[in-house]
Amino acid sequence: MNGCLQACMATMMLLGLLVLVWMVVPTEQTLDAHFPNVIMLRGFGSEEIDPISFDNNTVPSLTMAEASQLNGLYQFDHLFYHKTFDRFIPWEERDKALIWECTLFCSPLNSSATNVRLALVHTSPDPKRNMWYLIEMRDDDANSPIIYARSKFRKSPTYRSPWVTVTPGGEIKPRDLPDVHIFTAWDGFRFDTPLKWGVTAGVILSSVAFFRWCRED
Repeated sequence: MNGCLQACMATMMLLGLLVLVWMVVPTEQTLDAHFPNVIMLRGFGSEEIDPISFDNNTVPSLTMAEASQLNGLYQFDHLFYHKTFDRFIPWEERDKALIWECTLFCSPLNSSATNVRLALVHTSPDPKRNMWYLIEMRDDDANSPIIYARSKFRKSPTYRSPWVTVTPGGEIKPRDLPDVHIFTAWDGFRFDTPLKWGVTAGVILSSVAFFRWCRED
């Protein structure tokens, strides 16, 4: 086999391994960690979204095209800070929140304000009340943070939660967002479908055949 091709293959495999480690490393150094370093948000853009401010005031709706900008990769940030975040979760309750900030393929909707941050927030006000929020924070904005959507409550921490719209309260009920989901690289190691078993077997067999071919060449 051509030495240049072997070097290229080895480089690609190394880069793939580094990306995989970046995505799967847990946020906690414990055996029962609940979340990985990187999560993928998908499904926004199939319908319009009606966000609210942190104090439940209505703000302009998002078109489907605007909502699609919320999809992408979010990376865990243990030291996350924004001066308006305390309006949403007080500093003394910060230990009950985990924050993943928009990193790749997503973007905040306000491009003109200063220090705009888009983030996924997991909160646990009490051990059996866990939920996610998608929020955007902006400096010098009385409505910041803007809340775009949330998940339903779950009794234990999980990223596999159904999502709903947010409402200012009263008689307005939240709508289900069936297309919105959080995925992680951990899902690739959940052998819960025949497709995953088939893909895994195919990868193993093709890898064995490739290395045998390299040795024989």
